[in-house]
Amino acid sequence: MVMRVGIVGAGLMGLPMSVNWLKAGFDVMAFDVAPERRTLLADAGVRVADSLADLADFAGLIVLSLPSPQALDDVIAQLATLTDRRHVIAETSTLAVEDKARAAGHLLAHGGATLLDCPIIGGAVQAKAAALTVLASGDESACHAAAPIFAATARQYRYVGPFGTASRVKFVVNHFVSTTTVLVAETMRFAERAGLDLALIDDIIRNSPAASGIWLARVPLMLSGVYDDPATKAADLAIPFKDTRIIAGFIEQHGATTPLFDAALDIYRVAQEQGRADQDAAALYEVFASLGLATGAARHDH
Repeated sequence: MVMRVGIVGAGLMGLPMSVNWLKAGFDVMAFDVAPERRTLLADAGVRVADSLADLADFAGLIVLSLPSPQALDDVIAQLATLTDRRHVIAETSTLAVEDKARAAGHLLAHGGATLLDCPIIGGAVQAKAAALTVLASGDESACHAAAPIFAATARQYRYVGPFGTASRVKFVVNHFVSTTTVLVAETMRFAERAGLDLALIDDIIRNSPAASGIWLARVPLMLSGVYDDPATKAADLAIPFKDTRIIAGFIEQHGATTPLFDAALDIYRVAQEQGRADQDAAALYEVFASLGLATGAARHDH
């Protein structure tokens, strides 16, 4: 029997995941509140649900790919009345553990469905290539039951422990990604100010031990200066704007010392003030250009 999967949210992550599941032979139904997203789903051959009730009737496994805690609350409030103990709901967004725990408790208290904490590492480029990393935490048997679905859209699916563990791991990973992205942008702007050939710098680093996935993903966009092409951008800066706030709160809870991350936050704040929410994080390269003169003057003053 063909395994069925439902998904709520067909954005930069949800849409390509749906397509990957369809290609892998799963029976897929998706729901999104935005008409343009429903059209994209239909054009891709994905069955589109008219309502969350249709989705709950169709699939015992439902994946959530949602943009905010409010969206999660809204969807969970509806699913709690439509699902029961037969349903497993996998929440894949980067949200505070407290938000996901509240959702899990609401589901359990009403219909009895099981919520899994399954955040994703990777962006739209990796989602299209089925090369994501999916972390799973919560009920272990339910996480293992969901493995075939996530294996079809990820190069790595890992069960990491009790509910909330996956999000905590994701916060640490995102700390690394967000800080490293700022470092890459700073390095490229430094090379430019030094009068060096940026393509040469890229070629040397990408073929050396200094290369990283973040360098390989971001630098081509910095060289092209194109940050808003849906075909090439990994994720809108709106996502790290949100995620860095969540990570900062998590860091504060645990009293970690993170001076590099704290400095990176300042760069993200400037990017947000410049209205770059719809651009890829590679656009931080442009932020450094706007900071260059003031920073250089301040250094000479010292």
